[in-house]
Amino acid sequence: MIEIQGVSKSYHGDIKAVDNIDLSIDAGRIFGFLGPNGAGKTTTIKMITGILSPDSGDIILNGKSIIKEPFAAKSCFGLVPDDPNIFPRLKGLEYLRFLGDVYKVPADIRAERIKKLASRLSLTDALG
Repeated sequence: MIEIQGVSKSYHGDIKAVDNIDLSIDAGRIFGFLGPNGAGKTTTIKMITGILSPDSGDIILNGKSIIKEPFAAKSCFGLVPDDPNIFPRLKGLEYLRFLGDVYKVPADIRAERIKKLASRLSLTDALG
């Protein structure tokens, strides 16, 4: 569940990107942000994910505040960024290990899963 409570965000002190929004998205629901450029869609998503901090209000992800409990809140979701500049810098194996760290998959289990799935998908040679 995502709860946005009285969230606002300004840039340079005077440009209101998001102005006191309240929103509740129930677990299992698919939700999309639609609107013109400058409407606050990307800013809101960046605040939900903790990339940006709101000027006021709070964002609760599965009962965890992104402000007060950022690590617990961030463990509740996955994100595909609009500017994936990390991907070209990592080998496939490095990226899979990174995700294993993010989701706290023990190293031995992670290694076995990577080996098994890479073999099944004929990707073993591509991971390097």
